[in-house]
Amino acid sequence: MAANRLSVPSAMVLELMDCGYAVIGPDGHFLETNTIFGHLFGYDANALRTMHMDMLWQDTQETVSWLNQVRAQKVLKHFPAMMKHRSGREMAVWVHARFIPGKHHVVCLFVLRDEASDTTDAPSAQVPIQLGELAKGLLQQYSREVFVREQRDFTYEIIPNLPCCMGHEGQLLKLFRSLLDNAIEATSPGDSITVYVRVQNLKHKHTGDDEPYVMLSVQDNGIGMDEETQQHIFEPNFSTKMEGRGMGLAGALQVIKAHQGRIHIKTGPRMGSLFKVYFPVCP
Repeated sequence: MAANRLSVPSAMVLELMDCGYAVIGPDGHFLETNTIFGHLFGYDANALRTMHMDMLWQDTQETVSWLNQVRAQKVLKHFPAMMKHRSGREMAVWVHARFIPGKHHVVCLFVLRDEASDTTDAPSAQVPIQLGELAKGLLQQYSREVFVREQRDFTYEIIPNLPCCMGHEGQLLKLFRSLLDNAIEATSPGDSITVYVRVQNLKHKHTGDDEPYVMLSVQDNGIGMDEETQQHIFEPNFSTKMEGRGMGLAGALQVIKAHQGRIHIKTGPRMGSLFKVYFPVCP
């Protein structure tokens, strides 16, 4: 173990676990790990004693977002993270975490997940989520860190006191990031990207009655998509500029379906793109 401070019985239990265990200190360094954790990421105990958690995450922005969520919620289960092995190989991992306020430590479990089921069939149950607040935190982060660097004219508007929707927070955050990253890829410095989060009524598919949904729209004035591209964008492994920056539109569609949501896209060559995603309001 790295910097093991556990009692012997507790340490023995941790060594019997079939998932990686780690305690992260206030400065982001690993304080404790079990042997499985080292094997999972390809490091020995001596290396782990001096490592910072950022070294294992593919995206440091995702690290900050995850850590902020853990501190805010105290317990965060089934967070879908993209991490990296010592060899550089990407690893899709579920991260379960609990924040210990007194010591400001984060206790974590790391479980490999099947990439095929990355965006569907999450093991944890969906819970009520305030999508406005969830989007607000992410949009503020992009305003401070991403759009300054990417030099886009970025604006957003979130209607206050939006109702809750049932959802899986980690999946929704990855979906929102993918939509934003897609807009960045489709635009150039000086172009505009606009986001709205509000309530909108849609017709029930069978009864025709109005039903309230929380709508997230992402609009850009970039290159847009031609008809042939539009016919393939939801196919798995379809090569688009979005590849490598997010889950891809095929994965995004799976998240939307898993949340009983809907998506509407309006685009065309040289006319930009408008993505509208709808999630049903909790009864």
